Amino acid sequence: MKLFFTLLLLLPVFVKAQTSADVAPEALIQNIFTLAQKENPLNNPKLKSELDGNFDFKQMSLNILGAEAKKRSTSDLQWFETSIKEIITKTVYPKAPEFLKGVKITYGSTLVDGTKATVPSTVAKKGEKTDVSYSLVKSTSGWKVIDVSIDEESWVKTINDKMNKALKEKGWNGVKELLNNRLKALNKKT
Repeated sequence: MKLFFTLLLLLPVFVKAQTSADVAPEALIQNIFTLAQKENPLNNPKLKSELDGNFDFKQMSLNILGAEAKKRSTSDLQWFETSIKEIITKTVYPKAPEFLKGVKITYGSTLVDGTKATVPSTVAKKGEKTDVSYSLVKSTSGWKVIDVSIDEESWVKTINDKMNKALKEKGWNGVKELLNNRLKALNKKT
């Protein structure tokens, strides 16, 4: 009897975990837009945390680093992930509520290949249309965004190109300088 009540009490935890892990890729993207249009997530820690939970910044950072990741220490990798997360969130989140006003988003057919998915969409605002594609990966906690491509320009590729240029010119210290300078500029705006 005691076991039955314990299981009954834990049922909502299992149901919630099951539900969030089973959210389809397109539904996850729609949820991101619903959350992002409410207010500037940087002014609401709970909202920011909810939004952040839809992204796998660790995998995104490893994808940006590519082969360079194997050359870096755990602390370098953690610093890089934290920096990339801050740069993306401080660049995108403040502008999201205003940008999303009056936007119409239509979704193409979601492509799922095992633990990877791509959600294609078209974003229309004031007569302009932009193709936006989301790359996701599925983990035990559900689908997470690992890249966004706008008109076929990938966040990961763009940041990787800038990072590789800094690596060639100044080594790892050049990468640190590049990201730290970007963060300083973003912190001045907030």
